[in-house]
Amino acid sequence: MSQEEEFNALIKANHASIYRICRAYLYDVSHANDLYQEILFQIWKSIQNFKGNSRVSTWVYRVAVNTAISYNLKNKKHTHEALPDLANQPYDDTLTAKIEQDAQLDRLRFCISKLEAQNRLIISLVLEERSYKDIAEITGTNINHVGVKINRIKGLLLKLMQTEQR
Repeated sequence: MSQEEEFNALIKANHASIYRICRAYLYDVSHANDLYQEILFQIWKSIQNFKGNSRVSTWVYRVAVNTAISYNLKNKKHTHEALPDLANQPYDDTLTAKIEQDAQLDRLRFCISKLEAQNRLIISLVLEERSYKDIAEITGTNINHVGVKINRIKGLLLKLMQTEQR
């Protein structure tokens, strides 16, 4: 398999996870798209250096996280945006539930974006239903500490969601 075919297969298998990491680190979608492209570039550049000491998906996560951290350091202009104004949406009974669900998801994304970078990463991995072992390996933390961190992050998110609801 050529490097290009290997790269394409790798991206196809990990596209959603990479994008979720981008969204976990940046709330602004336009910045997330820029970060996504930077992550793809870094994966392409370093694919031949992958030694197979961990699962490919774990390696992709590490590249994505490290790239996101570097990207944030270079681009300190990142700011939190206001939540979208849903008051201008046309009223339709069939759309009401969808609009409400979208608003809650936007609020959750916004609240996640207010967390520290490490906490954003951990909660995005939880939302992907990753195991504690995977989360510990990806974040470089102790597996016993992962559960404690997750509970603390959930508590912070609950407080943020309640604050944003008012």
